[in-house]
Amino acid sequence: MGMYLRLLGIFLISSLLLLTGCNNNEQISGKAFIERDVLVDVLVDIHLIDGVTNDRKFHRRYDADSIDLLTPILHKYHVTHAMFDTTMATYSRHPNLFDQVYADVLIKLNVMLDKNDKEEISTSEE
Repeated sequence: MGMYLRLLGIFLISSLLLLTGCNNNEQISGKAFIERDVLVDVLVDIHLIDGVTNDRKFHRRYDADSIDLLTPILHKYHVTHAMFDTTMATYSRHPNLFDQVYADVLIKLNVMLDKNDKEEISTSEE
Protein backbone atom coordinates (compact mmCIF):
# COMPACT_ATOMS: atom_id res chain seq x y z
CA MET A 1 0.00 0.00 0.00
CA GLY A 2 2.88 2.39 0.83
CA MET A 3 4.48 1.87 -2.59
CA TYR A 4 1.11 2.52 -4.27
CA LEU A 5 0.71 5.83 -2.43
CA ARG A 6 4.27 6.86 -3.25
CA LEU A 7 3.74 6.08 -6.95
CA LEU A 8 0.43 7.93 -6.91
CA GLY A 9 2.13 10.92 -5.30
CA ILE A 10 4.92 10.91 -7.89
CA PHE A 11 2.34 10.68 -10.68
CA LEU A 12 0.33 13.59 -9.25
CA ILE A 13 3.41 15.75 -8.77
CA SER A 14 4.63 14.99 -12.29
CA SER A 15 1.21 15.79 -13.73
CA LEU A 16 0.98 19.06 -11.85
CA LEU A 17 4.47 20.07 -12.88
CA LEU A 18 3.67 19.35 -16.51
CA LEU A 19 0.42 21.29 -16.32
CA THR A 20 2.08 24.26 -14.61
CA GLY A 21 5.21 24.24 -16.76
CA CYS A 22 3.93 27.14 -18.80
CA ASN A 23 4.15 29.77 -16.11
CA ASN A 24 3.80 33.39 -17.08
CA ASN A 25 5.15 34.49 -13.67
CA GLU A 26 1.72 35.52 -12.41
CA GLN A 27 1.64 36.09 -8.68
CA ILE A 28 -0.92 36.91 -6.07
CA SER A 29 0.46 39.44 -3.66
CA GLY A 30 -0.54 42.24 -1.35
CA LYS A 31 -1.26 42.85 2.31
CA ALA A 32 -4.61 41.04 2.13
CA PHE A 33 -2.98 37.81 0.95
CA ILE A 34 -0.80 35.14 2.52
CA GLU A 35 2.65 34.91 0.95
CA ARG A 36 2.97 31.89 -1.32
CA ASP A 37 5.62 30.06 0.74
CA VAL A 38 3.63 30.60 3.93
CA LEU A 39 0.46 29.42 2.18
CA VAL A 40 2.23 26.19 1.21
CA ASP A 41 3.21 25.60 4.86
CA VAL A 42 -0.30 26.42 6.08
CA LEU A 43 -1.85 23.98 3.59
CA VAL A 44 0.65 21.26 4.55
CA ASP A 45 -0.30 21.65 8.21
CA ILE A 46 -4.01 21.68 7.35
CA HIS A 47 -3.68 18.43 5.43
CA LEU A 48 -1.65 16.84 8.23
CA ILE A 49 -4.22 17.77 10.88
CA ASP A 50 -7.01 16.68 8.54
CA GLY A 51 -5.38 13.28 8.19
CA VAL A 52 -5.16 12.89 11.96
CA THR A 53 -8.69 14.10 12.67
CA ASN A 54 -10.29 11.88 10.04
CA ASP A 55 -9.22 8.85 12.05
CA ARG A 56 -12.15 7.24 13.87
CA LYS A 57 -10.20 7.15 17.13
CA PHE A 58 -9.94 10.94 17.04
CA HIS A 59 -13.67 11.46 16.46
CA ARG A 60 -14.56 9.15 19.30
CA ARG A 61 -12.21 10.88 21.70
CA TYR A 62 -12.66 14.53 20.70
CA ASP A 63 -15.50 16.61 19.39
CA ALA A 64 -13.55 19.13 17.34
CA ASP A 65 -14.90 21.58 14.81
CA SER A 66 -12.78 22.29 11.72
CA ILE A 67 -12.62 25.99 12.65
CA ASP A 68 -11.19 25.02 16.04
CA LEU A 69 -8.48 23.05 14.25
CA LEU A 70 -7.71 25.74 11.68
CA THR A 71 -7.24 28.57 14.18
CA PRO A 72 -4.02 27.25 15.81
CA ILE A 73 -2.48 26.68 12.38
CA LEU A 74 -3.28 30.22 11.28
CA HIS A 75 -1.90 31.62 14.55
CA LYS A 76 1.30 29.61 14.07
CA TYR A 77 1.93 31.46 10.80
CA HIS A 78 0.53 34.84 11.99
CA VAL A 79 -2.32 34.68 9.49
CA THR A 80 -5.89 35.84 10.06
CA HIS A 81 -9.00 33.96 8.97
CA ALA A 82 -9.80 36.87 6.65
CA MET A 83 -6.38 36.62 4.98
CA PHE A 84 -6.81 32.87 4.59
CA ASP A 85 -10.30 33.22 3.10
CA THR A 86 -9.24 36.02 0.75
CA THR A 87 -6.15 34.11 -0.39
CA MET A 88 -8.05 30.87 -0.99
CA ALA A 89 -10.83 32.66 -2.88
CA THR A 90 -8.33 34.45 -5.09
CA TYR A 91 -6.28 31.32 -5.81
CA SER A 92 -9.48 29.46 -6.68
CA ARG A 93 -10.01 32.00 -9.47
CA HIS A 94 -6.45 31.30 -10.73
CA PRO A 95 -6.25 27.50 -10.99
CA ASN A 96 -2.86 27.57 -12.70
CA LEU A 97 -1.36 29.34 -9.68
CA PHE A 98 -3.25 27.10 -7.27
CA ASP A 99 -1.83 24.04 -9.05
CA GLN A 100 1.68 25.40 -8.52
CA VAL A 101 1.00 25.90 -4.81
CA TYR A 102 -0.41 22.40 -4.47
CA ALA A 103 2.54 20.92 -6.35
CA ASP A 104 4.74 22.32 -3.57
CA VAL A 105 2.32 21.05 -0.91
CA LEU A 106 2.48 17.55 -2.39
CA ILE A 107 6.26 17.66 -2.57
CA LYS A 108 6.52 18.63 1.10
CA LEU A 109 4.04 15.95 2.16
CA ASN A 110 5.88 13.31 0.13
CA VAL A 111 9.22 14.34 1.64
CA MET A 112 7.65 13.94 5.09
CA LEU A 113 6.26 10.54 4.12
CA ASP A 114 9.64 9.37 2.82
CA LYS A 115 11.38 10.59 5.98
CA ASN A 116 8.81 8.79 8.12
CA ASP A 117 9.21 5.59 6.10
CA LYS A 118 13.01 5.72 6.49
CA GLU A 119 12.68 6.25 10.25
CA GLU A 120 10.31 3.29 10.53
CA ILE A 121 12.72 1.08 8.59
CA SER A 122 15.70 2.10 10.71
CA THR A 123 13.70 1.58 13.91
CA SER A 124 12.53 -1.88 12.85
CA GLU A 125 16.11 -2.92 11.99
CA GLU A 126 17.38 -2.16 15.51
